[in-house]
Amino acid sequence: MDTAAAWVPSRDLARVHSAADVVAGVAALRTAYGLDEGTERWIRVSLDGAGAGDAAAEAADTDADTDADADAVDDTPPADDAFETHYVQTWLRGAIAWSCRHAPEHVDACAELLVHLAGQSAAGARQCTYRFFARAAHADDAVATVHIRDIALTDDALGGRTWGAAPYLARRLLQHYAAHAPTAVLELGAGTGLAGLALHAFVRTQHGRAPRTVLTDHHAVVLHNLAHNAAANADTTCTVAHLDWQHVYEQEAGTSSAYTSTAQTVPAANDAAVRAFAAVPRDARFDVLIAADCIYDVAHAAWIAAVTRRHLAHTGTPTPALHLLVPVRPTHTAELQAVYDVLGAAPLRIVRDTPVVGTDDFGPATMRARTARALHGRRVAFRHLVVAWA
Repeated sequence: MDTAAAWVPSRDLARVHSAADVVAGVAALRTAYGLDEGTERWIRVSLDGAGAGDAAAEAADTDADTDADADAVDDTPPADDAFETHYVQTWLRGAIAWSCRHAPEHVDACAELLVHLAGQSAAGARQCTYRFFARAAHADDAVATVHIRDIALTDDALGGRTWGAAPYLARRLLQHYAAHAPTAVLELGAGTGLAGLALHAFVRTQHGRAPRTVLTDHHAVVLHNLAHNAAANADTTCTVAHLDWQHVYEQEAGTSSAYTSTAQTVPAANDAAVRAFAAVPRDARFDVLIAADCIYDVAHAAWIAAVTRRHLAHTGTPTPALHLLVPVRPTHTAELQAVYDVLGAAPLRIVRDTPVVGTDDFGPATMRARTARALHGRRVAFRHLVVAWA
């Protein structure tokens, strides 16, 4: 952040009197916010426990997360405090007003910056490459590389963007399965597919064979983008399917319900649109189930438990398990408690519960991170829960 911190908007942005002032100001802001840099995220993975069994791998995993990942996560407070952000927004609005009167060709560039300041939730489509490394590395040394397309948030398709939990769960999965590769992976609420695709790529490159991987979601818009990401990264052993957790829960319970979760809505034509995707066969079994930041309703825990009971294999090496990464949010304490209550009850049990500290860049944009490739944003606490058969 040192380069961006040397430039202060309230001091260095010139007042707009000409098109040259607009062009210079926009260029300086694009540099400060890193908009013209290649979009990559490099993430450190500790594989010290590889070959030493699940316990040693988990110990290495825990150490990697509690040391705050200094070379993979930028926790430095942003240079742009609330005053500076407000100043930039005011400058951009003034630049747009001036440009509308005198140089309309510059309006779009200023408007793009205003949208960027609103954060990821207001952003348009973007491409990002995630590279996972076991040591200080060159791009070619990554143990897994995933290319992800995020799309603009439309029709409440929250999974169209990559949320902060996904790269952290991906990292923990690579560490957990360094020694014993899974043969079948099912991702629930996959969104852009980063976690599942990272594990797929890791097993393929490190173990010489790709696992059968199925990435699932319920929202048709999300599924179409997920299919794009799967095609951009994986072979035919990775597929995309529709999975409705509530439907599985009701089938398992032998009842139907009129309950509609308000945590996410789907378009009126969603049921018809998802028919373009295969459903997960009822008898399909997987040795790894994964879900990153998928609990937004108290009912979700019971629904995911039903999916786990249906699709988690009972035996095998590695030990069949569901991996959940759940943010600890003061607004969702009941949802988190439901996870512990439901997934900790027979026939399932929580075999590991590990705190993870990370970041999420879904809030308002900040100026360029100290390392452009680092994960950055607001600090977030997560719980990584590993659930197995009791």
